[in-house]
Amino acid sequence: MSLGNVQGVVLKSINLGESDKIITIFTDKLGKIDVVAHGARKPKSQIASSTLPFCYCKFSIYKGKNLYTLSQSQIIESFQRIIMDLEKLSLGSYILEMIDVLNEKEAKNVYMLGLLLKSLYLLSDSDVDLELLKTTFEYKIVSLSGYQPSVLNCVKCKSNEELHFFSITDGGMVCDKCFVNKGMVYELNNSELDLLRTLRNIKLEDLRNINYNKLNLKRLDEIMEKYISYYTEREFKSLNLIKEIKRS
Repeated sequence: MSLGNVQGVVLKSINLGESDKIITIFTDKLGKIDVVAHGARKPKSQIASSTLPFCYCKFSIYKGKNLYTLSQSQIIESFQRIIMDLEKLSLGSYILEMIDVLNEKEAKNVYMLGLLLKSLYLLSDSDVDLELLKTTFEYKIVSLSGYQPSVLNCVKCKSNEELHFFSITDGGMVCDKCFVNKGMVYELNNSELDLLRTLRNIKLEDLRNINYNKLNLKRLDEIMEKYISYYTEREFKSLNLIKEIKRS
């Protein structure tokens, strides 16, 4: 049965048999789906280029007994500028991996797709600070996934005063009165908290317009990595590549 057209971004692909692929696509209508692309690895395949990670395409798909099958495809954006730049490629791969890990199969989420596309277009088309984009994306994707940190009020007593500690295990800021020096807790200065709140509220397209201290951003990035690891209980392979590139 034909399901008509969907639009989506290829998150990953694996080889199947001698000439086929299974591609994972995050789509507008069906959420994350696995699709068989017959003949995608043949030299003259007309669908080969649209089965590569990062490709944003229109797909015509069919649902068989167990799997979706790709019939036709049309590339909307291939994001070649990301693929040709190693630093951008490493961050882009991290973005795709997080979308894959934090979304269940066939769970439609247009807000998540919007975040993905805005992040990829920004990564591709601008000179935005990659660490700023990374940290902002991390905050927004965990928020959309149901793990949004509490940064406006104390996560325990709801007070908005004397907020100096970020508790990963409690899920956000803790005031001085509720603070217990136990677990994964990080003291934040006022500038760091202000930046964290900015990342919460800002639109991705406005990232180039904010002023920030790079040391504050680096600290928040480290905290967000630990926050994500704690709540997803996962290690992200692409994150290791980002760190290797920074060290080189």
